[in-house]
Amino acid sequence: MSPKALVYSTEPLKHWMLVVREAEGVKDSFAEYSLRSLLSEGCIKYQTVKNGNPVSLEKEGPTGLLMTTTATHIHSENETRVLSIGVGDSPQLTRQIMQAQARHQASQAPLTPDWHALQLWLACRPNVVLVPFANVLADLVDARAVRLRRDFPTILSLIGAHALLHQATRQRASDGAVVATIDDYAAVRKLVRTIIAEGVEATVSATVRSTVDAVRTLSHSNRSVSLPDLAEELHIDKSAVSRRVQRARELGYLRNAEARNGVSARIVLGEPMPEDVEILPKASAVAARLTVADQEGKHNQ
Repeated sequence: MSPKALVYSTEPLKHWMLVVREAEGVKDSFAEYSLRSLLSEGCIKYQTVKNGNPVSLEKEGPTGLLMTTTATHIHSENETRVLSIGVGDSPQLTRQIMQAQARHQASQAPLTPDWHALQLWLACRPNVVLVPFANVLADLVDARAVRLRRDFPTILSLIGAHALLHQATRQRASDGAVVATIDDYAAVRKLVRTIIAEGVEATVSATVRSTVDAVRTLSHSNRSVSLPDLAEELHIDKSAVSRRVQRARELGYLRNAEARNGVSARIVLGEPMPEDVEILPKASAVAARLTVADQEGKHNQ
């Protein structure tokens, strides 16, 4: 899109998902700023001049963002406003993807009426959610990274979304709000705990860890490792290995010992990888703290 397309577009953005199929298409600084505003502020406000007169333009959100890229990372300011989900490059996953594509080609069935009915039902129901254990969760989440200030509201939002999907089996508050349960948190934690930990660099992705481990294994016989050596060791193609090594170098766990341009890389170990740290507490720990707080409340009464 052009840098100011979102500002001037007549298409609605409120309660829509914005799909950017390639992150390179919004690499302009103003376009990236617009995305950040949508994600953080829930709107875009732009002051400009038209025919010599000041004009204030506003695009109302909130808007969701779904963006894909083959790059190892996106703009750092945008990265803290989204959850980045890495796609594996193993031959096994490639096989599963091709099998899914084959099934889709064999039977391109449209979405069932039940799916559309679900969307209408959700839209017609009250969409306010109460997360009664939010304070407990805030106390138990590992607060080592500043970026968690943005990730924590996302986690609460996901808990609320899960509760809305299961509202028929959830209690409601006196004002009609759906009351989320520990089960909602448990489901969300299972989906995002690794993504959150990787985002704050409290853990290392499986692909990066296996790549660094492969370099360590090959380094026993050679002082440095080439990309073809790694590709053979990991049983993946050279382009996939190159992306893995690039990400590991960005994180400091690998480095290129070859300083000359145009010469094949000589990969060596860098900084030690950290031990995996659980950023999000287990659901049982949140439930236990709730039980204690409830007992203390009754005792004080």
